[in-house]
Amino acid sequence: MKMTKLNYMQCWNGAMALLGAHKEAILAIAGVFLFLPTFLFAQFVQQPILTGDEDGSAMLVIYSVYFSENALPIMLSNLVISFGGLVIYFTLAPSRNHTVADDLTAALKVFLIYLLANLLTGFLTLIGFFFLILPGLYLASRFALVPIVIVDQQERNPVEALRQSWALTRNNGFSILLFVLIIAIVGTITVGALQAVTGIVTGLATSGTGWPFVENLVASLTGTAFQLVLAVVIMSIYIELSGKKSDVREIFN
Repeated sequence: MKMTKLNYMQCWNGAMALLGAHKEAILAIAGVFLFLPTFLFAQFVQQPILTGDEDGSAMLVIYSVYFSENALPIMLSNLVISFGGLVIYFTLAPSRNHTVADDLTAALKVFLIYLLANLLTGFLTLIGFFFLILPGLYLASRFALVPIVIVDQQERNPVEALRQSWALTRNNGFSILLFVLIIAIVGTITVGALQAVTGIVTGLATSGTGWPFVENLVASLTGTAFQLVLAVVIMSIYIELSGKKSDVREIFN
C-alpha cells in the first residue's frame, strides 16, 4: 500500500467541506444524540462539590461516591452519545449516501461491534499511558480511524478494524497526534472562554447566583460543536489516508 503523508490544510478544508455538505443531517443527529443527553445530564445530575483543599485520597473518595450514586445516568448518557457519534460517522462516510433513517438503522446494527472496538482501543491505549503519556497519545492516534473502518469498510471484526486503522495511519501517527492536539487545545480554550464569559454575565445579572439553565445550555452547545468538529476532522483524515479521493473536496463535486 502506498503511504500518504497527512496534509493538514487539505484535511482541514476537507473537514469543513464535509461539515457544510452534511450540516442539516449531522446537526439534527447531534441535537438529539449529543446535545440533549449532555444538557439533561448537566441539569439533573449534581456534580461533585470541591473546595480545592482535597488531597488525592479525598478526591478518590468523592468521585467514587459520585460515580456509584450516578452510575445509571452516566452509563446511559455515554451510550446515547456514543451511538450518536457512530450515526454521524455513517452520515459522513464516503461510501454511503443514505437517509438519516438508514444511517440510524445501520448504526444500530453495528453498535455492539463499535463498543467492543472502543473497549479494545481504550485498553491498548491505557497500556500506552502506563509507560508515559506520549505512548498513550500515539496509540490513540494510530487507532483513531477504527470507527471509520467499521462504518466505511463494513469491517465487523473489532480486532481487524484496529489492524486496518494501524495500517492506514502508518508513518502518520505523530502527524495525526499533532493535528488533533492543535484542534483540541484551540477548541478547549474557545469552549472554556465562552463558558467563562457566560458564567460572568449570568453572575453579574443575578448578583452572583447565576443561571444554571443558561450556563448548562451554553456548555452543552459548545461541547457538542467541539465534538462535531473532531468527528469531521477524523473522517477527513481517513479520506485522505485511505486514498478514497485524491482531494477530499472531490466528494462534493
